[in-house]
Amino acid sequence: MIQVAITGHRPDSFLVSHYDPETIMRIADDTVWKLKKEYKDELCFNLGGALGADLWVGAACIKNDVRFRLYLPFHPKVQTAHWTIEQRMELDQQLQKAAGIDIMEPNPDIEYNVGRYFERNQKMVDDASFVIAFWVGKRRGGTFHAMQYALNNSKFVFNALDGLRPIFTEELENGWTPPTVGR
Repeated sequence: MIQVAITGHRPDSFLVSHYDPETIMRIADDTVWKLKKEYKDELCFNLGGALGADLWVGAACIKNDVRFRLYLPFHPKVQTAHWTIEQRMELDQQLQKAAGIDIMEPNPDIEYNVGRYFERNQKMVDDASFVIAFWVGKRRGGTFHAMQYALNNSKFVFNALDGLRPIFTEELENGWTPPTVGR
């Protein structure tokens, strides 16, 4: 089984670069389709169930009939407390279609703790063969830390926003500017 961990920004982080959500969704769909073509039924995506890249890749997995596993930091009730109804419905659909679900903190009455996101990311990376990042070059936040963790643990990391080009530690330390894409 080839497991691919996905890490990526929330929608607002893409907007501060030159990407719009439609472009990221198209890249997510293309990425899932290409990997399905390469790995066929041996492919499974590890998704964090977060707004942005996670949900967009999840939608692409459903569209392309590709297996995926959800790794949630909290019970869905806690994770989606400030989401719109549409966003909750998207996660609900993915919860129903997922090949498996891991919840770091399953208690629905627990208090929010940002550290659960880091635990979730580490578990997704640990279980993966390699990592695909939807990274705009930010040197902070969950996407950055997930890539850093992956590279420190000898996992290959590829940037979906740069044609699946490998990301190396030097780029994490020095930053990276995504190429301009057509709209």
